[in-house]
Amino acid sequence: MLLMRLLLGLGIISIAVGVGVYFVSGDRRWLRFSWQLFKFGVVLGAIVALVFMVGRFIL
Repeated sequence: MLLMRLLLGLGIISIAVGVGVYFVSGDRRWLRFSWQLFKFGVVLGAIVALVFMVGRFIL
């Protein structure tokens, strides 16, 4: 669980930095990068939640 919190924090910081660099530079690649990180984080979070739920049902 500690690893998940660390990954969540790093993901949020990465997304915020990407959006910040977009505002400074105006390059849309950074905005696309942040959006892809967000989508990957949501999918990964859903998979982890599903694994935890399955583990609770089995035990």
